[in-house]
Amino acid sequence: MAHHGAVTALAPVRSGVPRVVYAAAGATTIGLLPVFAGFGQDLPTGALFCAGWPALGLAAAVLLDREPGSRIGRTMVVLAMLPAALVLAALLLADGQWAWDPLERVGERSAVLLVLVTLVALGWAMGLPADRMSRRRLTWFLLWSCILMAAVTAVSLLASAQTLAVVTTLGIWALAALVLRLATTSEFRPVEEPVMDAAVPLAALLAGAAVALVVRAGGVRSGIPFPEMSAAFAAVIAAALAWPAALWLRRTFLERRYGSGALTPADMAALTADLSPQADPRELLGKAATMIKAATGHSGAQLVIGAEPFDPPAGWIAYPLDVGGNRVGVLAIQPSNPEGPEPHQDRVLLQMLPTVALMTRAVDLAVRAELARRDVARQQDQERSRILGDLHDGVGPQLAGLSMAVQAELRRSPTPLLESLASDLASARGDLRRIVSGLTPSALQDTDLEVALTKLVTSFAAADCQVVLETQLSAGLDPDVAVAVYRSVAEGVANALRHGHAEHVTVRVTASDRGAIHVDVLDDGAGGPIVAGVGLSSLQRRAENLGGRLSIRSNPPTGVHLHIELPTEAVA
Repeated sequence: MAHHGAVTALAPVRSGVPRVVYAAAGATTIGLLPVFAGFGQDLPTGALFCAGWPALGLAAAVLLDREPGSRIGRTMVVLAMLPAALVLAALLLADGQWAWDPLERVGERSAVLLVLVTLVALGWAMGLPADRMSRRRLTWFLLWSCILMAAVTAVSLLASAQTLAVVTTLGIWALAALVLRLATTSEFRPVEEPVMDAAVPLAALLAGAAVALVVRAGGVRSGIPFPEMSAAFAAVIAAALAWPAALWLRRTFLERRYGSGALTPADMAALTADLSPQADPRELLGKAATMIKAATGHSGAQLVIGAEPFDPPAGWIAYPLDVGGNRVGVLAIQPSNPEGPEPHQDRVLLQMLPTVALMTRAVDLAVRAELARRDVARQQDQERSRILGDLHDGVGPQLAGLSMAVQAELRRSPTPLLESLASDLASARGDLRRIVSGLTPSALQDTDLEVALTKLVTSFAAADCQVVLETQLSAGLDPDVAVAVYRSVAEGVANALRHGHAEHVTVRVTASDRGAIHVDVLDDGAGGPIVAGVGLSSLQRRAENLGGRLSIRSNPPTGVHLHIELPTEAVA
């Protein structure tokens, strides 16, 4: 963790070649002296026995130049001088007289022991494995050690000294290259993966060979001319057919371990298609986490929205998600391996992070839009309540008082004007009651939607119109949706009476099996061009906020059809 104000000591910059590299060069030269001496004599077998270990000195020089304190490099410097020990033993065997035969005998007798000492020393230098990568490094070393020891031992028992010298030299050179590779590489694939890579072409070749044997045996038995040619042709075809199957098996194995490796266009299309008012952000994040889990091969994945610090559960790893330098969330993954993700998985996940961050940002914006929608709806409800209070406590009592005064005067001295005024006042009071009922359906507070709609339709009985209600509702309707349905019916019937002068109005409210409720208001009024007023515009906004839609059309020759579709559950 970085601390502001702390002074960081800079590591001294190394210049020139480290001294240990000169030591490695000197050890390599000492080890090569017998080889150089034998070049003028067709490289005797004794000199050939000494040609392998200097390769360890060359590898040590490369390694120590990168890391002067490497224990493996220093060990290889010492091992590079083993040919000097062979020469010293040969001189002792020949009573101080130099000859190639004693060196050959010493090399032949000690080859197995020297290889064993070399492997043990290098194994010690590698040390005990502390993590997954060091275990794999040691596994590869032990695997090659077993192969080398088996080969040298078998050749020492079955072949000549010259063959033993060649096998030992080539084995030590290969060992030097392997140790250098192991010491300079920080990432290792699981051992079974390279084995499978080798097994894929081997399986195809074995399949071809098996088919060739069967075809040749059948050709010989049946007397077909040139059975070998037929067998070779069949082997090529069989290997070509087996190759795709072997690759498919390898790909399936790797996908089970590491996942598909990418978020496909189909995955992104599925996620963006759900970015709608009806979608639950938690479901979107869960679906995205499932896709990431499948693409990376991890045991679990979790997406968290927000810039707040996130403390992942034990065994989980958190990756920050940034867009334009701003933190939008965190991706937490649970690796299938307790030691953490494989390097390949980590690279795949890092490549996905920009896409995941953009997707998280989109969900975050959807959540913010939903919160803003709720704030607007809350403000609209407050304003609606204020208007309701003004109508109920101001205009309502005034109309009632005016109506009572007109009725009293009408009883004392009836005139046509007073009768018309009394009728208009009664009509106005009825309209006011319907407006108040549409603003706040108090009937829904004490009963269900179906009973409230029945009472609403009954309230229009005073009008010269027949209103028929047909309902097919299910229980558990969201309260906000119920209010929207109630107000839709109230607005639709009121418009049919006020503007269309309809004589018959049919109201159908039905719930479908797909989680939607349909409201249809049909009338036989004047019809004609439809201009959305304040009421219809308000209904349309409310329907869209709830994740639904509103449509209205004229039905020639007369009448209007108002249709509203809403989800049975409001957007969370």
